[in-house]
Amino acid sequence: MMLFAWKGWGWASVVENLPGTDELLALYAPMEELLVEAGMVHGVQGLLAATALLGIGYPLIEGVTGASPGKWVLGLRIGHASGTAGDTALYAKRFAIKFIRPLLGALAGATGLGMLGWLAGPAGLVISLGTLLLLAPHRQALHDKLAVTAVFRRDAL
Repeated sequence: MMLFAWKGWGWASVVENLPGTDELLALYAPMEELLVEAGMVHGVQGLLAATALLGIGYPLIEGVTGASPGKWVLGLRIGHASGTAGDTALYAKRFAIKFIRPLLGALAGATGLGMLGWLAGPAGLVISLGTLLLLAPHRQALHDKLAVTAVFRRDAL
């Protein structure tokens, strides 16, 4: 989607040009009137735009600040596994590992290298399954192990 924005296309153009959006809009057509009546100006397209914005913005906040909105509310923050405060480079490294699937997919779309798209699924699956490592005594997910990070209470860093 960011590629479309870089080309100067507005949200309506993005929706018109993405494959499968006609079917998606047809599926949600019964909701269109309800959404507009509820105040969502562009109905289903507005809902899709809000979803895309949250889907991109939420992880980026964590990748830049070291705390997602949820972590911030809970008083948590990402730091070095050693217990020292992190910096933007550390947060970016963790972000790139944690969100490898959408990043590889976006990179495949931007560069035209389809092989990156094929790698996105398995890489994302490995990282997702690696979240189960939170149940181990070290309480670090695979993306934390690979990035050499951990989640701490904000006041402990």
